[in-house]
Amino acid sequence: MNTTQAMIVLNNGIRKYGTIINGEYEGRIQFIPSSEIFSANESHLMNLIEHIPISTIFSIDTFLK
Repeated sequence: MNTTQAMIVLNNGIRKYGTIINGEYEGRIQFIPSSEIFSANESHLMNLIEHIPISTIFSIDTFLK
């Protein structure tokens, strides 16, 4: 599974920090919030995936320090 840590800024100004899984899929980004990753075991990660529509994303920053 390809993953990339990122900060996503939505059109409404909300910032989401976490991991993008496999890039774009059918016009949506598969995203797991970072706070959720550490609180769940591997078998529950699939339930935590958010599907964020590309049209609601203002920017994606993958150059995190």
